[in-house]
Amino acid sequence: MTPRPAPLLVCLALLIGCGDATAEPEAALEAAPSAVEAPALAAAPAEAPPSCEGCSNGQVPEDSIEDTELPLTLLATTTAADPASSQATIRDDPSGVIRVFRVGDLVWEGTTIAAVDRGAVVLARAGQQERLAIGTGTVELRATDVYYPDLFADEDFAGVLTQGVKLPPGPGYVVKNEEHAWGTPRTIRLLQESIRAYTRGGRGGPKVHVGDISLHGGGVFPPHLSHRHGRDIDIGYVLRGTDADVTRFIVAERDNLDVARSWALIEAVLATGQVHYVFMDYGLQKLFYEHAIAAGTAPQRLNDVFQYPRGEGASAGVIRHWRGHRNHFHVRFRE
Repeated sequence: MTPRPAPLLVCLALLIGCGDATAEPEAALEAAPSAVEAPALAAAPAEAPPSCEGCSNGQVPEDSIEDTELPLTLLATTTAADPASSQATIRDDPSGVIRVFRVGDLVWEGTTIAAVDRGAVVLARAGQQERLAIGTGTVELRATDVYYPDLFADEDFAGVLTQGVKLPPGPGYVVKNEEHAWGTPRTIRLLQESIRAYTRGGRGGPKVHVGDISLHGGGVFPPHLSHRHGRDIDIGYVLRGTDADVTRFIVAERDNLDVARSWALIEAVLATGQVHYVFMDYGLQKLFYEHAIAAGTAPQRLNDVFQYPRGEGASAGVIRHWRGHRNHFHVRFRE
C-alpha cells in the first residue's frame, strides 16, 4: 500500500491538484459514497445561499464568531473575486470523505457554507454562525480517507425517492430488511436481472444476500452517507461454511470467502453495463484481481474494472476502496 503524505502543505498540494470533488464523474463507475457509512453530506439547496453577518467581501471575522464543534477539518481554501465562487476543501472526519464546497453547499446535516475566506469559512447552522479555520499544526491524511474527484456529483449526497418500489421476494436472494429495500424501478430491475444471470450459471451455493437500498421515499438514511435515491445497493459476498447462510453481513476473509462465486456475482452486476461504481475493501480487491488473472481475464479488462494494484486512493477503476466494505460490496447503478 502506498504511504500517505503527512504534512499539511503536501496534503493541500495533492487535493488542489485533484480538481473539484463535486464535478460530474467521468469514470464508468456509487456517493458516496458512503458514501461510507457516516454522517450525511448533501448538495447545495436550490434557494439563495445564506449570507454571512459581519463578513466583508467574503472575509471571515475571527473574534465575533465562535469556532464550530462539528467534526470537520478544513484542508484548503481558494478565494475568488466573486465570493460566491470561492471554494473550501473539507474533510468529514467520521467518514473520511474529502470534498470541495462552495457558498451555499450543505456540508453537514442542517449546516451550510455561508462564506469562504483565505484559511477559514463561516458555517450557517440552526440560525447561528460558526467558524471553521485551518489549524496551525499539521494535518495527516489517514489511510481510510477517500477523495475521488471523478466519482461524485452533488446529488450523490442528496435526493429523495419519489417513485420507489420495494424489492419483492424472489428466487435466488434474501433481503435483510424489506423496509430498507426501496429503489427506483430501474435499479430493482437491474438487480433482479443480475441475480438471475448469476444463478443461471449453475454454480449452486447459498442465496445472494441483499442489504440496504433506500428507505421508502428516500432521503437521509443513517448511518449511510448515500442510499438516498434508490440507486445504491449493499450486497453480501458469497461465503462458505457455516457463514454461508447467515442473513447478516459477515466479514469476508480468505478462509470463508467463496472467491469464485463472489466474483461471478460481481461480474453479473458489471455485465449490466449500468454500474456507476462498486465500493469494496482494497484487500478483497486483491483476492478478486488474482482470481480474475488466473481465470484468463484480459489485462485491459482488469485495468478498467479494478483500482488494485494502483493504491487504495487511486482515482481509477470501477471497483474502488472504501472502508467498511469487508462484509459487503456497494453498488450504484446509473440513473
